[in-house]
Amino acid sequence: MTLREQFRNITLILVIIYGATTALLSIVIFWGIQFNIELDHFTQDPAEITNSPFYLGFFSNVGIMLWCASAAISLLASRVIPATESKSRVRRFLFVSGLLSILLMLDDLFQLHEEVFPFYFGIPENAVYLVYANVILLYAVIYRDLLINSEYLLLLLAALLIGTSRIIDVVPMPIPEDSFLEDAIKLFGIVSWFLFYVRYSFSEIKKLV
Repeated sequence: MTLREQFRNITLILVIIYGATTALLSIVIFWGIQFNIELDHFTQDPAEITNSPFYLGFFSNVGIMLWCASAAISLLASRVIPATESKSRVRRFLFVSGLLSILLMLDDLFQLHEEVFPFYFGIPENAVYLVYANVILLYAVIYRDLLINSEYLLLLLAALLIGTSRIIDVVPMPIPEDSFLEDAIKLFGIVSWFLFYVRYSFSEIKKLV
């Protein structure tokens, strides 16, 4: 492919992506100036800013990568599966699943339920959890026919493990390092979530072969 052909193919997408990136940077610069926040706090790695070891937040980072992988695999599979009448519902299910994984990833990444919503928007943490629970329940009800015919045990394990980690977070435990236990159990839950969408996506793609 010649440079001219490449330029013609990518010009529009570059304008859109670079424009969105510029808008994001502009918002960050305005926010930093408005609230007297050092701009490198938005751009540098947290461990570097705080002079912390590289393994700081290891479990959290792995969990976020798994949320992201779940979203990417689900969204990609939703595009690979043909838009036929028999497959349209599976495509929508995978697309919505990808969006749901993105929501959970953003919540973990930016501490939406713990800090952003309670402190910046005045929405209690329990209210955020209630919204998330209702979204997931609605998702399960709408796609119950597909879930029943899938390896839904993995999703049940994910819900059980993540719910258990939440209980440990709220209820004081008579053991040392309870925060480690909480995050370890949560990571098992995210792994279960990831496994479900990997296996479901691959199984649907295999049916096309």
